[in-house]
Amino acid sequence: MIGQQCLLSAGNACRKPRDHATTGSVASIYLSSEQLLPAMREALKDGYFLEDVCGLDTLEGFEIVYHLDRWDQPGRLTLRIAIPHDKPEAPSVASVFPAADWHERETFDMYGIVFTGHPDLKPLLLPEDSNIHPLLKEPADRVSIYHLFPDYDIIDCRPEFLKGDIRPAPQEPASPDTSPGKPDKPAKAGKSAGV
Repeated sequence: MIGQQCLLSAGNACRKPRDHATTGSVASIYLSSEQLLPAMREALKDGYFLEDVCGLDTLEGFEIVYHLDRWDQPGRLTLRIAIPHDKPEAPSVASVFPAADWHERETFDMYGIVFTGHPDLKPLLLPEDSNIHPLLKEPADRVSIYHLFPDYDIIDCRPEFLKGDIRPAPQEPASPDTSPGKPDKPAKAGKSAGV
């Protein structure tokens, strides 16, 4: 099952198995951008379908959230990637899940995130000559990603993740001595090792 494969993957920055009965999901997993397409291909092979794609503009960077589910058994899965504000690009998953087409176009409209490899990345809701992205926040108005997580949602994370570097390290294995919880204070702009 994809949830188990992703949870065991060494490159994950943060992963949380969940109780489906209480959360409606089996796992919430941060992946690197490089891991996203392979994970989506595995999800498709395992019978998952894409529910939605959405974006968040946070202090540390953009977060893109992918919700997947299955019809045959409880298995709702949340995959997340983090990308920097100064390079808002992510791989398109429309080649794996065609339903991502309009979701990615809407996210492009609202945040200006470019989905590389998208078959037709043009505005969905805004005029084609529009230069605005309505859901972009002013830097002073951005909230840390850690304020958006429920307390129970950050466990088994690399120490760098808890210090404000929300980008997964695709080359490094996850540290076995990770500590649960979230930082007392969010990372300040300019002090974060990450995005």
